Amino acid sequence: MRSVYLSHVGSWVRYLDLPGASPNDDTGDDTGDAAGSPDPVFVYVAGLGAATSADFPHVVAHPALRRHRSLLVDLVGTGWSDSADPARFGYTVEEHADAVAAVLDADGLEGTTVVGHSLGGSVAIVLAHRRPDLVGTLVACEPNLDPGVGDLSAHVAAQTEEAFVRRGYDALRAVVARDEHAAGKSVFHATTGRWTPVGMHRTSVSMLADREPTFRTQLTRGLMPRALLVGEHTAGFDLGGLEPAGVTVHVVPSAAHVMTYDNPAGFATTIAAAVQPAR
Repeated sequence: MRSVYLSHVGSWVRYLDLPGASPNDDTGDDTGDAAGSPDPVFVYVAGLGAATSADFPHVVAHPALRRHRSLLVDLVGTGWSDSADPARFGYTVEEHADAVAAVLDADGLEGTTVVGHSLGGSVAIVLAHRRPDLVGTLVACEPNLDPGVGDLSAHVAAQTEEAFVRRGYDALRAVVARDEHAAGKSVFHATTGRWTPVGMHRTSVSMLADREPTFRTQLTRGLMPRALLVGEHTAGFDLGGLEPAGVTVHVVPSAAHVMTYDNPAGFATTIAAAVQPAR
């Protein structure tokens, strides 16, 4: 695990840096294109309540993706990254995007392939909008696109910050624990426990807030290759205006919103297919 210190926040952002498989591995795939140009580095960002270091290793290990160098970035206040003083870091989507940019700048990376899921998709969109030099290809997986539209974020943001900190956070984690125990799982309960209540609430409010341009507009205005992934079993995701603006839409089979666990193999192969035309 590697780390980058955010001096203006006083916190460390930590991330897994997976080097990618050898070109002589058993995938039957080579590195680079026919002209010999190197593969882009892939950068992954997970969703609200999640941690990239927990949600994505089994996805990037799939043969369709494992030859790429992959950076799995835990957002500020999630996973193995430090939480931050709310007076210095507001936990907005824009600030999360700037923190990811700091990681890429520290590593001297440009033109990466950024894959973001849910909140991570919105962070990836903002990163591509603010720092297009860092993003060569954008893959947004069921991101928040429009003001006021969300599920978990709407549940959290409907409460005042004080109420969520005092009662709502613990109540949410109790429901997650009950539901995951019934399903024989425990990952989301663990990762939500790495979020601070203030960080989760302020990030949720930011995800749903009015902004100009909206996430949808930022996505449609991008000049790099852009793809949007949606689960086969996700109902009602609004794809309006995306394909006419050059955003390719790809369906993850046998998956709903939590595609990292609903069908990780299908998620990996869909990501690979989504970026193939851009290579």
